[in-house]
Amino acid sequence: EAQWMRMGDMKLRARWYAFKRTRIGFSTSSHGPALASLVIRDNLRNRRTIQRAYMQALGHAHESALLANPYFAPGRKLRQALVSAAKRGVKVTLLLGVGHYRLQDAVTHSYYPKLLHAGIRIVEYRKTALHAKVAVIDAEWATVGSSNYDGLSLLVNQEANVAIRDAVFALTLRQKIEAAINEGVEVRLSEFHHITWLRRLWYGVAFFLYRFAMRIITMGNHQ
Repeated sequence: EAQWMRMGDMKLRARWYAFKRTRIGFSTSSHGPALASLVIRDNLRNRRTIQRAYMQALGHAHESALLANPYFAPGRKLRQALVSAAKRGVKVTLLLGVGHYRLQDAVTHSYYPKLLHAGIRIVEYRKTALHAKVAVIDAEWATVGSSNYDGLSLLVNQEANVAIRDAVFALTLRQKIEAAINEGVEVRLSEFHHITWLRRLWYGVAFFLYRFAMRIITMGNHQ
């Protein structure tokens, strides 16, 4: 606990080196120590660390993957990791925010048909703005942090997530996410069978503009 408090005033890189030295173990409940690690993304040695952490966790998932985020526009690799997990029989659920930006919503909606067809459950949180950037995979692995599921967060911005392996913490976080899901609106694949050609065009244009912009910003590394 003292280590966490001391790190609160450190700069991001100083926190990272402190975590590497300590390999922290801290108690969150009476059942024993929880394991946690700080995962940062910068434009030096840690360009894809957060994306790799998500992909590794999804790759090892056996039962469920519950992810909540206000923005969803990841690259092909992370989308494929979600689809692959669902096709292996993992129950994948996305709780996503909408209503922040029309262009962002259109980009997000352009991904829906393929994800839904793969068996991924998508729920939009429309009650208020969604700020949660969290995930719980299986019974023990969870993450909380600053990173969105989009190209800017995963490949450009400086971000920091904490990955935690602890059954009690994961269960508590899962219950919070599920409560928000119950207040959301589930998206059905059938809805996309009846959208107008104009809306389809809008989704396609939004996706093209986003991908073009990200390829320029990331110098072709948006994958």
